[in-house]
Amino acid sequence: MAAFTIKDVTVKERILLHLARFSNVLPGQIYNVPFDLTQDGIAMVVGITRAHASIDLKKLGETGLVMNWLAHQKGARSKRLVYSITKEGMTRAEESKDRLIQEGIDIDVLLDMRRCDPETKWNSLTDADREVFGRVCVLRVPVPRETFPPTPSGVLPTDVAGMTSIPRETALKYLEKVSMDTVRGWNSWAADYWLDKNDVQERLYHLVEAGRTAEAGKYARSHEHELVSNPNEDLLRSLGIINQENPGNDTILWMRSRVAYACKSLDALKACLKDLHKLGSPMAELTQAQIDILKEDYWNAASVADGVYQQTRHPAAAMLLAKAQLCMGDIDGAEKTVIDTIDAMERIGDVTYLDDVLRARAEIAYSRGDKQSAVALLGKAKAAAPDYKKHDLQFLADAISKPGTAVSFI
Repeated sequence: MAAFTIKDVTVKERILLHLARFSNVLPGQIYNVPFDLTQDGIAMVVGITRAHASIDLKKLGETGLVMNWLAHQKGARSKRLVYSITKEGMTRAEESKDRLIQEGIDIDVLLDMRRCDPETKWNSLTDADREVFGRVCVLRVPVPRETFPPTPSGVLPTDVAGMTSIPRETALKYLEKVSMDTVRGWNSWAADYWLDKNDVQERLYHLVEAGRTAEAGKYARSHEHELVSNPNEDLLRSLGIINQENPGNDTILWMRSRVAYACKSLDALKACLKDLHKLGSPMAELTQAQIDILKEDYWNAASVADGVYQQTRHPAAAMLLAKAQLCMGDIDGAEKTVIDTIDAMERIGDVTYLDDVLRARAEIAYSRGDKQSAVALLGKAKAAAPDYKKHDLQFLADAISKPGTAVSFI
């Protein structure tokens, strides 16, 4: 006789076992009923569609094992249909529970991945279902549950919106159960998934984690502005791995330098400076100016940035020069630099640094006591800026608008 497995547990049994965990919710209770007792909540835990849950709950109700009523769910404004196990249903659930324990099956494994031991859960999955769980585990962003096929041997957790919902710490425990090559394969799948969804940062992350660093480098260079417009520690790490495994590209290094500067990471900037010097890249000097500004050595930063700007007329050099000048209190010098930058940007048709230019002009206006112009310029800078800068620009504008408030642009 074949051994009894998780697959032999019916959906109705799973529903009763789930509802049995909420025996403290009294029939007819109308306030603060958990989401877990709605059709959506039951479907999520049991791992079936809402329509399937509705059909089985109706059958369980007809046999007197489950009852339902309208109640207020926690956090919801309107009433929803909720379910509770009856005395007869509890008896049936206890019988099922005893049988499953005798068969060596963990009840929590049946009902919710987040409540069970990862190793026990992993061992209970079929190879096909492990593939699905593994793909979900490498993802850092929830995706629609319908992206994946059904998983008969285990419930794939989802939230109320039908999105995958495996806590990151739980996901990492599952990933420890398989080889590095397997994890790379799942990350490779994820990289291609995000290509179709046009999520640049997530695709780059998974390309790196899949070991496809040469491809990641090409992808990063082709999406340079979009990536650098959202600097963060995660991007800094990805660019570092790309450079480590595919050295010799100053575009990647300069991208990493800008991200490190935005993240105020001196260690990363120093590493970029070393590698840029090895390549003989002119961007090494700009990285040195970034380091000097973070170290508050504004005189040296201005000297280095000015030298690069005189040779290249690069807007990035101008912005570093203007920042250093403003930090030293040289408002006239900063204004001249900004005006020169605007002329240079108009000549080459490059508006990449437009929000920085407008922010610098706002700082100059504020330094001269013209708060109204400063606020107006910050509004224009916000309109031109990438999303990650907008909050800071709005914060500055709001602070300037408050009477008696001293504002620092640094």
